[in-house]
Amino acid sequence: SDFPTPNIDALQQQALTLNNYYVQHLCSPTRSTILSGMYPIHTGLQHFVIQPSEPYGLPLQFSTLPEEMKRAGFETHMIGKWHLGYFNGNYTPNYRGFDS
Repeated sequence: SDFPTPNIDALQQQALTLNNYYVQHLCSPTRSTILSGMYPIHTGLQHFVIQPSEPYGLPLQFSTLPEEMKRAGFETHMIGKWHLGYFNGNYTPNYRGFDS
């Protein structure tokens, strides 16, 4: 380690360590897995990257990590690409648990 990170180290010791391949080769399937905790085959997002014009997204029946974090009292913010549905406002980040 280049510098000490005692707080992060302490969190990691109490957490689940993911040390295998838990992502897909495309961004939409990977994002859906990280945010929903479900394999893409279960969300229907296993094949392609969702483009803004496409009429589908991460199904609303699946709660997302930021939604669960908000329920626990955390603020949630997103930086970067979404690629989990744009065609309807309910599929966008601010309606899937992100404050900003």
